[in-house]
Amino acid sequence: MTLLRTLAGFTLLVASGCAPPPEPWDGPKLTRPRDQLTVEQLLGQDTPPLLDTSFLARPAWATDAVEPFAGATMLDATTLTMDVPATRALYPGEDRFPTVTLAWVAHEGQLVPRERGLIRTDEASHWDVLVGTGAVWREAEDGDWTRASFPLDLVDRYFNQVRNCVATFAYQADQVTGTYVQCSQETADLNDEQLGDLRALVPATHAPASPADFQDDLAAHALAQASRIPTCPLRDWDADGALAEVFDEAVWTHASTSVGAVFDDGTLYVHPAQTRHGPHPYPAEMHHGVYSVTKSLAAAVAMFYVAQRYGAEVFDERVTDHVPALAERPEWQGVTLSHALNMVTGTQGGEDADQLFEPLVLADTRAQAIANIARLGDAPEAPGEAFRYATTNTFVLSSALQHLVEQREGEGVYYWDLVQRDVLAPIGAEDFDLLLTRDPNTADRIPYLGFGARPTLDQAARVAALIANEGEHEGQQLLHRGKIREALGRTDRAGFPIDGQRSYRHAFWSQTVRSGRCRAEVAYMQGHGGNHVLLLPSGVIVFRFTDEHDEDITSLVKGAEGVRSSCE
Repeated sequence: MTLLRTLAGFTLLVASGCAPPPEPWDGPKLTRPRDQLTVEQLLGQDTPPLLDTSFLARPAWATDAVEPFAGATMLDATTLTMDVPATRALYPGEDRFPTVTLAWVAHEGQLVPRERGLIRTDEASHWDVLVGTGAVWREAEDGDWTRASFPLDLVDRYFNQVRNCVATFAYQADQVTGTYVQCSQETADLNDEQLGDLRALVPATHAPASPADFQDDLAAHALAQASRIPTCPLRDWDADGALAEVFDEAVWTHASTSVGAVFDDGTLYVHPAQTRHGPHPYPAEMHHGVYSVTKSLAAAVAMFYVAQRYGAEVFDERVTDHVPALAERPEWQGVTLSHALNMVTGTQGGEDADQLFEPLVLADTRAQAIANIARLGDAPEAPGEAFRYATTNTFVLSSALQHLVEQREGEGVYYWDLVQRDVLAPIGAEDFDLLLTRDPNTADRIPYLGFGARPTLDQAARVAALIANEGEHEGQQLLHRGKIREALGRTDRAGFPIDGQRSYRHAFWSQTVRSGRCRAEVAYMQGHGGNHVLLLPSGVIVFRFTDEHDEDITSLVKGAEGVRSSCE
């Protein structure tokens, strides 16, 4: 499969100059009676135009649904209309909405899916699927039909792109209309011209089942809903709107930030999640492709976990003892797991096409990726001497962790399964989704670990809060406290210097930012496109998930520090 992205695209984009961001969507909103997405249109074959999101959400004048609805709905493959201003050719299956079956039940006004994790789809499509809880309701003009809508995210099975879609259909006991799907927000790759809108009217059929078959699913859903982090509007915390202004800043599109939020004292303060066609109806259900934030949310967490489980000395384990394909490579001699986590391996690597996409992203198997990495060669520095940003290092770490855990726990024990069981499940983030390699044998698949995390805001906040609390949760030490303290700059361990202003420690960036009279050393996570999670000394955690290449954290820090200073 030919799938090649380069970072040169962005350089050319900037050099040639770009048109200003489009004007904010100001199209017609839903009024009664509706004139778009009528039952007749949903039963037809013509794809509707891009619509305000109010057409895809329960209106204020709706009544409660009374028709029981449960079973499996199959959405059939169909062509996506792609309003994406790309000059490149489409990738195979990029414009194909996949065939996917969704099992769910309507309950107390909600449409509750059985599968909360990744749903793998047909191989002819570029996309797998993540779904969340939606809504059901009645509109008097629909006669015997009941309406439903739900959040559906299309996720790129090669890299870290997530398209945030909303879908809607109407149903009777054993019949459904077509499902209109509209995707007008994303965390994607601007370099690869991925920003833009997708839509389709997807053929659908339904196999009914008894709602009683979903009692266990409803119980799990109720527990998950009840345990969610409390949320309030960002304006309750950010009264002057300083952070809101940063989140709303338009660079390439008027809906620049998929989510902006602050976690403070157990509460998430969330800015309204906008799409290019109005507010997202289900912001808490949105998944976000956070790219290299994964190195902190997943790689560092995995290392802190194995250090807690086996002892801090695992940081000094040799890569060559755990990755056989690198055992005889001179440049990998003396490289430790700590070196790989900190990207100071003394080997060649980088983020260009020939150092990331060709050897790693395009590799069909885990073994092929490691073989490709083995051919990248040596760097002038010895292990531990100099920071050289290379996602391939983190994938080597993933391979080493898998061998280390199998060596200690037994063949077929997967390190990420242990992290999910012993870390993510206790904190309520067990559905945290992470991209795996594409090995034909599923037993060979491991996380890329340097990219591929697709968390909801709630999941990201739970992991970040665990790290800020030095790995302790409800009196249990889940992660190694000492190593986390090193990562967050709470010890005298120096980070690896980068550019005179920043340093890097255990997959966390560090930068000192002045806000008024206060100088705050901020430990933070950073991912391609401008994705950030900032852990401030005040205890405040700031989230911004975006794809607009705003990688300067200064305005985020100053906005948060203006509300709660780290020097108080």
